[in-house]
Amino acid sequence: MFTRILLVSAATLALAACSSVDLSEPDNNAIPRICNADNASHVTGKRMTTALEQEAKRASGAGIIRVIRPGQMVTKDYRSERLNLQLNDHDTVVRVYCG
Repeated sequence: MFTRILLVSAATLALAACSSVDLSEPDNNAIPRICNADNASHVTGKRMTTALEQEAKRASGAGIIRVIRPGQMVTKDYRSERLNLQLNDHDTVVRVYCG
């Protein structure tokens, strides 16, 4: 039994030594983009289109965008890099906020 544990431990260490991850350079994708809803407030009152969605994302600096339609269930988790566009029944943006 002890021999089996020793062999498994040795194999795990050997595989870990073969890792090719370079920890000296930071991953630019790991840095979250902070959302600023004020910069995207100009989309309020406009009808939702793909172009408008991308414009709001670009203007706010958000890394993620979420379009919320009436009655749609959404999570309550807060994400500083996410821009939320809340729509009414006519696909018009009624609220722009981060989170």
